[in-house]
Amino acid sequence: MRRSRLFLCFILGIAIVFYGVPYLNFQADLKTTIFSATWLLFALMAISGNLIALLYGDRMKQIKTTRKNISIQKKQKVRQYG
Repeated sequence: MRRSRLFLCFILGIAIVFYGVPYLNFQADLKTTIFSATWLLFALMAISGNLIALLYGDRMKQIKTTRKNISIQKKQKVRQYG
């Protein structure tokens, strides 16, 4: 369920960029250029965030559980020798 939601958000983000970029104006006054650049930056950040979550989501869970297990083992060692 989570992967399908991430994939849908990734595809919709790409669609929004393809739809919105032709309407952005990078050659007008400063305010319009800044707005266009920040809009494109945030859209690309959303797309890359979804892509990273799709690719490395399971690996991050494994890393978190491994770190948690290591900290539990350290606490147990301290309790055994304390």
